[in-house]
Amino acid sequence: MAKAKEYWPFVKEYFFDDDTFNIQKARTVELCGKLKPLNLTWSCTSRVTTDYETLKAQREAGCRLLIVGYESGDPQILKNIKKGATVERARQFTKDTKKLGLKVHGDFILGLPGESRESIRRTIDFAKELDVETIQVSIAHAYPGTEMYDFAKKNGFIVGTERMVDDGGHQVAQIEYPGLPREHVMEMVHKFYDEYYFRPKAVFRIVRKAVFNGEERQRLYKEAKSFMKLRSARNKATKDMVAAKHAAEKTHRAEVAGD
Repeated sequence: MAKAKEYWPFVKEYFFDDDTFNIQKARTVELCGKLKPLNLTWSCTSRVTTDYETLKAQREAGCRLLIVGYESGDPQILKNIKKGATVERARQFTKDTKKLGLKVHGDFILGLPGESRESIRRTIDFAKELDVETIQVSIAHAYPGTEMYDFAKKNGFIVGTERMVDDGGHQVAQIEYPGLPREHVMEMVHKFYDEYYFRPKAVFRIVRKAVFNGEERQRLYKEAKSFMKLRSARNKATKDMVAAKHAAEKTHRAEVAGD
């Protein structure tokens, strides 16, 4: 990192793309002790199990933002996916980051094993309670060779093709649980974003940044345009999926009537 600073003095921030960057406290604290004198600004991924002392060492060493996989706000879902963390631990972690002035980008996933309409609602409400800087909402996919794929395949939860994205590169729901149509999961992804970002608290945070920082204002404008474009594409993908399902059901009813 000292060499990086020497070679590229114009770089404003570095990102350590390592899922286990701060999983070992002693190693992380030692590393931060060596990064601190370099006066770098950097970000990284983090587990919600990271304790206050480790987060403090990171902050003092120049860490600005953490990308954190909260996944779900439902206790049973977290157990089902063997997350190794609880809702209470996630709450404390988030309180610690705010106390230290660390920004958090929270990742959430809908459609994990055991998901229901109620658990999705709990996750959305949990995200709003945490109120982190930004979020990303993904749809659970069953990749061949994983435990989740074997589980979904064995129980017949993978419907239609096993495609994970549409022709536009947008995520599609490939898994359907009893009582939870995949169209509903897609719809709730959109609702998740809308409920989160169109809250007064979130809007105020964004506007405040835009007003007092010209560079931030340009970045936020570009992100807003991108967000609205992606939002429109997601809505279209959901409508197309619903239309295709209705067309298939109509064809099936016609075939049955013909028989």
